[in-house]
Parts: sequence; C-alpha cells; structure tokens
Amino acid sequence: MTSTIINRMSLLAIVAILLALWAIGTVVYRLFFHPLASFPGPKLAIATYCYEWYYDLIRGGQYTFKLKELHERYGPVIRLNPDELHFNDPDYYDEIFNITNGKTEKPYKAANTFGPYPAAIGTVDHDLHRVRRGALNPFFSKRSVVEILPFVQNIIEKLCHRFDAASMTGEPTNLKYSYAALTLDIMNEYCFSTDPQNVMKSDYGRKSLDDVDSFLAISLVNTHIPWLMRVMYSLPDWFSRIINPAMVDILDLREGLAKQVEDIRHGNDLSYENSGHRTIFHSLLESKLPFPEMKRDRLRDEAFSLITAGSITTAHVLRAVSYHIAADPAVRQKLFQELRTVMPKRADRPKLQDLERLPYLTAVIREGLRINNPVTHRQCRAFPDKALRYNGLTVPPGTLIHVTALLIHGNEHIFPEPRAFKPERWLGPIEQQPQRYLVPFVRGTRACLGINLAWAELYLILATVFRRFDFDISSVIRERDIDVAADMIIGVPASDSQGIIVKVLATQD
Repeated sequence: MTSTIINRMSLLAIVAILLALWAIGTVVYRLFFHPLASFPGPKLAIATYCYEWYYDLIRGGQYTFKLKELHERYGPVIRLNPDELHFNDPDYYDEIFNITNGKTEKPYKAANTFGPYPAAIGTVDHDLHRVRRGALNPFFSKRSVVEILPFVQNIIEKLCHRFDAASMTGEPTNLKYSYAALTLDIMNEYCFSTDPQNVMKSDYGRKSLDDVDSFLAISLVNTHIPWLMRVMYSLPDWFSRIINPAMVDILDLREGLAKQVEDIRHGNDLSYENSGHRTIFHSLLESKLPFPEMKRDRLRDEAFSLITAGSITTAHVLRAVSYHIAADPAVRQKLFQELRTVMPKRADRPKLQDLERLPYLTAVIREGLRINNPVTHRQCRAFPDKALRYNGLTVPPGTLIHVTALLIHGNEHIFPEPRAFKPERWLGPIEQQPQRYLVPFVRGTRACLGINLAWAELYLILATVFRRFDFDISSVIRERDIDVAADMIIGVPASDSQGIIVKVLATQD
C-alpha cells in the first residue's frame, strides 16, 4: 500500500517536473528563438498570453489602451503576445491592408469573434471568402444602395414622427436605442422586406438591443478563448436558453431568421413582390451559389451577421455624432445653414447626391467616424504566402499582424487635439486633408462590405434629423456616455452610462 502511494507520488512528481521543463522551454523559445524574437515588447507579453488576457479579460477590454502606452515605450511595432505583432505606424497601414498582398486569411480567432458562423464576415479561407463575399457585393454597390434609398427614407420618416411627438410632449429620448432601432429596421427591410417594427415600439426594443450588447461582451472572451463559442454554438438552443438567459433574444432572432429563409425558399414569403425593391435573401435564394452555401443554417448566419453588424456600427456613429453636433452651437448652426441650401423646407426629403456635395456635412461625418469609430478592437490579417518588411525587420509569412484604427485616429501628430470634434480638419484642399489616415471601414480584400450603405445612411439620417431637430444634451456627460471606456470589439461607454438621454427640440422653417 505504502509503495503504491510512493509510486503515485513519484509519478505526479515526474509529471510536475516535465510540465515545469515544458513551461521553461516554451518561455525560453519565445524569448530567444521564436521567429519574432527580434521584435520588441514587454517580456511578459512575449513569454505568455496571460499579459494580453489580463488587460482584456480581467480588466475588461483595456488592452487597446495599454497598447498605446507600449508603443510609446517600445516603438511603432511590438509583440502584443508570443505569436502576434501590433503596428502603430499610420504610414504603414496600406502596406498591410491592400489588395496586392496576395492571398489573405482572416485568422481563426478574428473570424470567429461572434461565433463559428459560416458567414462571409467569419470566413477564414481566402477562396471561400471570395465566393461568399462575391455573392453579396452586388447588393452593396453604390448603384444598389441608391435603389434602396427611398425605402430607407420611409423608415427615417417614422423615426422623425417619433421625434416630433417627443418634441411636443417633452418626453426624454434615448438616442442609443432610437438610432439602433432605426438602423436595425433598415437592415431588416433590405434583407427581407420586413416592415419597420423597432422604431415604432415605445422603448425602441430596448431589451433586445441590450441583449446584443451582452452578446458583444461574450464575443471579447471568444476572441481569446475561441473554442468557447464553438462549444456554446454546438449546444441545443433549449439548453443555451437555460444557462444564459441573455442569449434568449439572440436565439429567438436567429430562429426567426432561419424561418424567414425557409419561407422564402419554399415560396411562402412573397413580401418582396410588393416591396418595390429586391431583397438580399430573396435574390440569394435564386442565385447560382453552390449548394453547400445555400443551406438553411448558413444563410441564417449570413442574415444574422448582416443585420447585427450592419446596424450596430452605424447606430454607434450616429449617436456620437449627434452628441458632438448638439454640444457645439457653432457646429450646429453652420451645419443647419448648409442643410437649408438643399432642404429649404423642414419636411423636405434630401437627395443623396445633393448631400454628398455639402462640404461641411461631409466633414462632420468624417470627423464623427474618426473620433468615434465603432470597431475599437484590433484588426488583424495573415498573409500565408508573403513576408513583409518593416524598418529592416522581416515579418514571416503567416504571422498575425494587428492594427487598431482607434490609435491611428487618435494620433496627435496627424490629428492635433485628437479628443476635440473639429470638422474643419476635413475642409480645404483635398491634398491637405488627412483622408488616407481615416480607416473606419478597413481596406483591402476584406474591407467593410457595407461601406456604401453606411455612408448613405449617415448622410440621410444626419441631414434629415438636424434639419428638423436639435437636442438638449444637458443630461449627457461625455466622459460617461460618449467616450469609449472599454474595447468590447465595439467601443462601449462607462459601465454606469444609461445611454444618451436627450430632449428633442423641433426646428422651424
């Protein structure tokens, strides 16, 4: 008996010694013999992933801000963890995000941030991504976006009716939810020709929108522990509802999207025939996509990605820009006078091409995208067939390379007083404007699919709203409600923020 215990203890000791030797060997390799050993960075970050996990998972989305400090200490390129690099050189951005670097893979942990969904946004493989993205590209061309705009404006009008009512009653409005409801309805209209529902709800569908925020917080964990969401994804929906009540609305949304896809497939949903415009999923189901790409769950997840990503990001910009306009009377007045040149009457519906020619409105939007870019997490790429060169150093093929737009947009050498909202940065001769450093939509073969729709929404919504309304923002605190306090993939404000609660004020002709 005693010898058995001793043998077991000896075995445990051997295992412990082997694990210790493995850990020491791994650290030594990462510090001195790793292909990235010549790149600088804090020794703890180079030796172990725990450094990155601490700032993102324990401190709650703080590694993005820590990276700024690290670059100030170590230079424009650092190892943010044992196997990956982070660049903070705005002039090197186009060397990474372009269409000439050859085959581009989206790293697994980035592709599956929101789950192992077989949607274009979450596709790792370069060639498969090209197939999926190619099927969607026609719907987001400038021409296709222009065709859908009359229906977008109809939904904007519904929100304006709500704002008109609020201006008469004095009832506070939370722009966080009103804009999110608006952009969600726009994406539902384009994807399925679904009648606007959220902008007509008394609370703009607040609970569902809050659950989306909870889903984003889970997504940050998934970025660092990518197998976690795959496990959750494999669980039956009934079990997920029990262990995570915050996911109930998300699961209901996904199930509803699956039903819509199947109704269209079997001819039970002909809403597009009376909508006056083509819809994304009615058209996809009539396309020549390969059979595996037409399966129920794949199209469900494509719809989920389009609707959520296409609504959350635009709403984020809208509410921040609205605050900054209302917070500066000079900006507000200058914008109002410019809008009156194309919208003489308060009820006028603007034309996109007229708005695109307004220099001050365009400058306001660009400054809003700079100062409150919705995606605050680092964008990463890997080039399996190409090595990159930087200041005499070689980035081996396949290395995960990260860049954070938040840090570029806050670079005080390019954008003096980066926290100040200054549309004037974007006025004057085009060659003097810092447009090459404005990167909210990423660049390259995996640039934002919906860039044309997003720009159109920003033009139309901001022009219509600020021609008709102003906002009393006396209850809003910028540091609490507007500024990014944590990087949860999407930037989020302080934890005690209740949103952007304003009083709506109607303007006159």
